[in-house]
Amino acid sequence: MADKFYITTPIYYSNDVPHVGHAYSSFIADTLAYYKRLEWFDVKFSTGVDENSQKVVEKAQENWMDVMQYADMMATKHRELWDNSWIRYTDFVRTTEPRHRELVQKVLQKSFDNGDIYEGVYNGMYCVGCEWFKKESDLINWRCPDHPNKEIQHLAEKNYFFRLSKYQDRLLEFYANNPDFVKPRYKFNEIIEFVKWGLEDFSVSRETNKFGIPLPFDADQVTYVWYDALFNYVTYCQEDESKWWPADVHVIGKDIIRFHGIYWPAMLWSAWYEAPHNLLVTGYLTLDGQKISKSIGNVISPAEYIEEYSRDMLLLYLFMGFPIGEDGDFDRAQAILMYNAKLSNNLWNLLNRFIALSLKLWGTITWDVWKVWNEKIELYQSCMNDYNLRSALETAFEYASEINKYVDDNTPWKISIDTEEWTKNLNDILFILISNLRKIAIMLLPFFDVKMRELLSRIGTPYDDTLTLTENLSIDPSVFHVVEKGEPLYMRIGK
Repeated sequence: MADKFYITTPIYYSNDVPHVGHAYSSFIADTLAYYKRLEWFDVKFSTGVDENSQKVVEKAQENWMDVMQYADMMATKHRELWDNSWIRYTDFVRTTEPRHRELVQKVLQKSFDNGDIYEGVYNGMYCVGCEWFKKESDLINWRCPDHPNKEIQHLAEKNYFFRLSKYQDRLLEFYANNPDFVKPRYKFNEIIEFVKWGLEDFSVSRETNKFGIPLPFDADQVTYVWYDALFNYVTYCQEDESKWWPADVHVIGKDIIRFHGIYWPAMLWSAWYEAPHNLLVTGYLTLDGQKISKSIGNVISPAEYIEEYSRDMLLLYLFMGFPIGEDGDFDRAQAILMYNAKLSNNLWNLLNRFIALSLKLWGTITWDVWKVWNEKIELYQSCMNDYNLRSALETAFEYASEINKYVDDNTPWKISIDTEEWTKNLNDILFILISNLRKIAIMLLPFFDVKMRELLSRIGTPYDDTLTLTENLSIDPSVFHVVEKGEPLYMRIGK
């Protein structure tokens, strides 16, 4: 039986359509899922929408719509965006679904029966933008730094609380035994230090909210949105829970790292589940120095960007411009420069050279040499297995640059035409070109699936879905058929 790999995106709030920061997380999860499929893993990849929140209720009211009518509309928009962006998820979870509601009530009852949930009174500050309770130390001028346009609410109501403090020592022991739990490491260090300072119990219910999942032991209270939403990751696994849980990777933003790195393992243990294997944490994307945020209103629409330029250009810039875990400022001009340099000038140039040279031989190529850059492949696989997507891309493009240099150094256009030397030397150069170009294209398949399959077809070596990544990296000379010239694979933008 194939090894399993289960990866998730954050479950995005459905109060608006996703912005480019959300696309970044979805592209990461999609790329890693695709890579694992190439390695013949049995892959599950879930995404979805978080609907049981005050944000959604407020947005529905602003639009004069019933809450579920609004939620249905937004779920459709989220699906359409991911489908049009070629995000190849295997399940889309809505937190208003019956299967999710049933699971949440089941785990709440388990934790309640274990004595981990108790009744109390919450009296303090709350940020609707974060859907989270705040301390004075979390605020700047009595505003949430992530949602400065929203006023902090003061709440005083009966709640049920989760005994997070009970799990402090177990969390620290878990961190020590799982040093790769959070990537990058410096984000993990922040979590460890936070736990060492001491943990407080947190509210898992709301009395004033009425839209949500009722507590199984108190129907007058609804489940707090963060407790509810996190269990969506388990919702997808219920049909074959023993196989799929725990998740291998949660791709998350740094603003929700505490929920996933601290609260989530404790909540799972309380309900007799294992903790996930890895959290892959992204930084903030900024525009003109401000965090890209729907609440601030400075969003970049991935749908509009893809329509204006391309999906591959957006993914390339997000992955190479913003190393996972680090913040970065979105720069449209820099994105175009990177696209031209990596995809148009480098990769398309390499393909174009092969096509031009092969057509000179009228398709009578014979293979006499075998020269490949295997160390690049090994480095690429190491990067992908460590979830270092930027370095994996850099390795593939450096590989392409080396093959371009090989062609420059051998100057096939200077070989005298219609001589034995011309035919033999050009055959050698072409074989080196096609064998390495095929490897580069396969390395880039998880990132640029459609274009790389087109490239492979145009050099007469289509990708075989029945073979593993390693097997596909080899080339059988008998598969070479017809070279297709066609239009440029990546058209240069600008002058």
